[in-house]
This record gives sequence, structure tokens and C-alpha cells, in this order.
Amino acid sequence: MLYEKYRFFNYRQGLEMKILSKLNAKPMLCLSLLLMSISPIIYAKNPKTISVATGDWNQDKRLDAAVLMKNKDMVELYIFLATKKGLQPFIYKKNIVWTGTMEGTEPYLKAKGRGSLLINSENDSVGRNRWQQTLTISYRDKNFIVGGYTYNSYDTLDLKKTFECDLNLLTGRGIKNKKAFKITPQRIKLNNWTDERVAKHCSDD
Repeated sequence: MLYEKYRFFNYRQGLEMKILSKLNAKPMLCLSLLLMSISPIIYAKNPKTISVATGDWNQDKRLDAAVLMKNKDMVELYIFLATKKGLQPFIYKKNIVWTGTMEGTEPYLKAKGRGSLLINSENDSVGRNRWQQTLTISYRDKNFIVGGYTYNSYDTLDLKKTFECDLNLLTGRGIKNKKAFKITPQRIKLNNWTDERVAKHCSDD
């Protein structure tokens, strides 16, 4: 199994509160029973949860969840799908994005419309080279894929030196520094994702 090498434990205190705090009062009332039966979450050595998001990732009208956990200078992503037995682990992605330790360098999750999940990472506080990156994760054909990639950067000592790239991997259409470009459409499974998959298309070198 995908999770054989990881130890499971009940992480209800903390995670449930973080999930519940993101819901309005009415959803909290009707979803509390579901969250009380939340499945065990994978426990890595010295874990540190830095972001939690909820949404209906697979569009089955059930509340799913995603968690980012820090592992040194990288972040691990855990995605859970809701079942009749509660949230169950569906996929784990190691080293999905970089993280720092200061404010403005830690990634965070955000739910988007139609079940999409955004993974935002950035360096907005250290050095002269500042950047923001967003991965758009979607559920397609019983798999999670990376459907979109956005990267922006600027130089704090040379404000004219900026870079912008937004690429829809599913259509192959992108905009780089306000100029449109096109690549072969791709369906990159989340498990197979690395930044190198788009490096030649969205690099500011």
C-alpha cells in the first residue's frame, strides 16, 4: 500500500479544529459528525501541520480535506476523500513545494471553485529575489492532477525586473510576460509532478 511505510495516529485534536474553524456556523453543525469520525492521519517524524483546506475535491457532495506538513525545508501534501466511514487518506505527495521558516515564506492551501485545490508557495520576505508560485490541483478520472501552474517574481532592488507566467497544462495555453504561448496539453498526475515539468516554459532565467 501507498502508506505502508508511514505510521498512523489519530490527529483529531488540532486538525478537526483547524478544519472546523474554516467552516461557517451552519456547515459546522451538519459536518461535525463527519469530522468526529475523521480517519487517522499519516504521522511523519516531527510533523508540523502548516495549512489545512476543505472542499469537495471529487465533486461527490461530501467534504474532503487536504493538509500540508513541513519536513525540513520542503512540504508534504496529504489529501483525504470523504467516505461513509469518514475522511480516508487518498494520496500523499512528498516534497511538493519549498518552505521557509519566516513569515512570508511558508506555503498554504486554498480551496477553489469546482473542487480545485491551490497550493501557494512564496518567498516574500528574504533577499532581493521575491517570488510566488501556485499549483492548481484537480481531480480527474479518479486521479489528482496538476492542471495549472503560475509563477511571478520581482527584484526588490530593480523593480523593473519582473517575471510573470501562467500556464494551463490541460489546454496547453499560457501567458509569459504578457505574451501568449502554447505547449502540448498535458495531464500530469500529482504523484509525477516536479517543477522541472514546466521549467523550460515558465523560467525567468
